[in-house]
Amino acid sequence: MIKRIRAQAIWAMWFMITFSNVLFFPAVGQHTSSCPNSNFSLGDFTGWTGYYGDFWHPEANSGFAPTRHTIIKAPVNVDPHTCYMLNPVPPGAEYSLRLGNDQTGAQAEQIRYSIDVTEETSLFVYQYAVVLEDPNHDSVEQPNFTIEVADINGNLIDPICGYYYVYAHQGMPTWYSCEEVVWKDWTTVGIDLTQFIGQTISIKFTTRDCSQTGHFGYAYLSAYCSKVQLTFGFCPDDTVATVTAPPGFSYLWANGDTTQSTTIYNPVFGRVDSCVLTSVNGCEVTVTGTFQPTLINADFGCTRKNCVGASVPFHDSSTINQNTITNWIWDFGDGSPAVTDIQNPEYVYNKSGEYVTTLIVSSTDGCPDTITKLVDVFIIPEVNFTTTDPCGPNSFFDTIYFDQEVQLEVGQRYDHYSWNTGDSSYSILVTEEGWYNVTIDNGAICYASDSVVMLYCNVPLKMPNAFTPNNDGLNDLFRPVSQPEKITTFNMLIFDRWGETIFETQDVFQGWNGTIKGRPAPLGVYVYTVIYGNPSGLTTFLKGTFTLVR
Repeated sequence: MIKRIRAQAIWAMWFMITFSNVLFFPAVGQHTSSCPNSNFSLGDFTGWTGYYGDFWHPEANSGFAPTRHTIIKAPVNVDPHTCYMLNPVPPGAEYSLRLGNDQTGAQAEQIRYSIDVTEETSLFVYQYAVVLEDPNHDSVEQPNFTIEVADINGNLIDPICGYYYVYAHQGMPTWYSCEEVVWKDWTTVGIDLTQFIGQTISIKFTTRDCSQTGHFGYAYLSAYCSKVQLTFGFCPDDTVATVTAPPGFSYLWANGDTTQSTTIYNPVFGRVDSCVLTSVNGCEVTVTGTFQPTLINADFGCTRKNCVGASVPFHDSSTINQNTITNWIWDFGDGSPAVTDIQNPEYVYNKSGEYVTTLIVSSTDGCPDTITKLVDVFIIPEVNFTTTDPCGPNSFFDTIYFDQEVQLEVGQRYDHYSWNTGDSSYSILVTEEGWYNVTIDNGAICYASDSVVMLYCNVPLKMPNAFTPNNDGLNDLFRPVSQPEKITTFNMLIFDRWGETIFETQDVFQGWNGTIKGRPAPLGVYVYTVIYGNPSGLTTFLKGTFTLVR
């Protein structure tokens, strides 16, 4: 069963949830990138190529040099060379790269990332922060930082739009000073690669110490790819829309606004808006887009039938025509608190039943949708062996004693039974000793299997009526002659014809050898009494006579 809640009902539920004990929190983390690991989200150098050398030859050696190419994972201490003001990881991100270090020696480092430009990767956004010592050398000798955007042959795609160079010196706008160090806080720059769709573009970052070997220079980097497009943020029937341009530029909208986002009142579906984007090095591109509301379609997948106590995985499969889904509220229908901000949770139901599970999703622009589905939870079978007429006081969980025949049962509340005897009912007739195994299932979902050993209550103990203690190896002892190994307790007394006790033993295997105080007993009839215990806990008393023959 699937039910959708739309329009006014959605907004009512949204209002109640948002202003009750369950709140939405925006997702925080690195930008989703259509260029794999461009933001070092894997915690390694996958997709990147490294080089290192000296001031004059940064590409002298290929590979990643320890301390000169360093992956940094948040949280991390602030950079001490910036008067403890610069965070080495950009806001909201988990990883960054430090290119270079604070060692000297005219070292230089480089790292490159290649992009197969498609519509999905046509916007390359890089974030950088730079830390350079300023020893007041000539500009060509100073520590410096370079960004180059080149084609597959290594040629700059544009000497203005595809190139950035800065060397250490004082008084640079948007830069800060800390004693001898000049540094730039995190800066976001976007590069429009639309004209290169179908080509491979390489982004190259280079850091250098000063050429006189005494002063350092390094940078922190992160990057991601996305589309060059305007983002429209409004839901159906909204009277106000927000239009946002890609990050990393300065902006001029058709309505004159100069911020990254502009507000449009009474948006009309199909209306076209535009924005002129200008990069930090003066390159311009005009981006246009057509107004359309965000349409979100909530959906999720899960196992329809489950067992009590088992982890049930839920998978969000909601779709959206623009923007992204950032909030999830899961109500599993059992009265427990809602689970928020987890896209694909796992949940354990502690009772059987049919549960109405609800998912509410919302987008970055606040558009929600809701869906409910039924989840059936079955009890896990319990195998409890019982018999209609057990005997003896010592029936254990894996052993049951019976007398001749008995009905062995495991309860009637489950769906299917499979015995190793071939039976398929909850109860079977047992007439022989042995192991009995059963597998039970509930709804063909939850299974349990167990075994029990069935043993006879009474172990018959037979006593001979004569014996011949003549040391011929045959019938030389008077003792039980059948299944003595199953006897748990044993006591045997032998009396002469005057009632005097002439032999006693608690060892069922010992037996009487026909002597009295070491001398052969006379021929004749003797009396015995035996008290023995069975594994089931029953005690049996036997009394009889036997003849000693020589």
